[in-house]
Amino acid sequence: MRKFIFLGLAILFLLPLTSLAEVYEARPGLKVVLPALSEPWTVSREASPSLVAHLAAHLKDDAEKQGRTVTEEQALSAARQRLASNELLIFNEKTEAHLLISFSPIGPKESDPSAKSVAISAQYAAEGVTDEGWSDVKDHHEPIQIKGAKHAQWFQIDYTEDGARHLFMGVVGYARPYWFWLYANDHLKDPGDRAVLENILRNIEIRVEP
Repeated sequence: MRKFIFLGLAILFLLPLTSLAEVYEARPGLKVVLPALSEPWTVSREASPSLVAHLAAHLKDDAEKQGRTVTEEQALSAARQRLASNELLIFNEKTEAHLLISFSPIGPKESDPSAKSVAISAQYAAEGVTDEGWSDVKDHHEPIQIKGAKHAQWFQIDYTEDGARHLFMGVVGYARPYWFWLYANDHLKDPGDRAVLENILRNIEIRVEP
């Protein structure tokens, strides 16, 4: 009798956990499982207007620093095109905090990347920040276990841009036959955003159907 009571309690304990997950199809045969998100967070295949506008302003500013003239419409078009390369976009419309999820299959003749190759790819995320004009950069990298992935590397970059502090963090990984990139930006407008982004990054699951 005690065994059945214990089993029943165990099932009741697990039921809320299983209900706190949402499954999204990134590509045919490729699914992403995310923790359930509450408002104002949204999961979409298309970028929000504020996210497009934020990236467009950034691209326009970069162009001007390089001595190039870019119209508002050109910047918006470039922003939409760049964001469209992601399979899923998760964002808080109020604070512009967001997480981009993208995949790229390896070639049919390519071998699976090693843990070291994945770590090097994650390191590129830190090395590229100087091109963004970021300053006071502090970065951290470490291996992370992602369900469904063969290898994955966590990174976190604290930086200053235009006098304001920001946080860029994410995961680079490999789930055969896909490389995947999870890039999260927290503009530190809401203290709760970081917890949401970290929860997604650490508890995401990649499902590749045979």
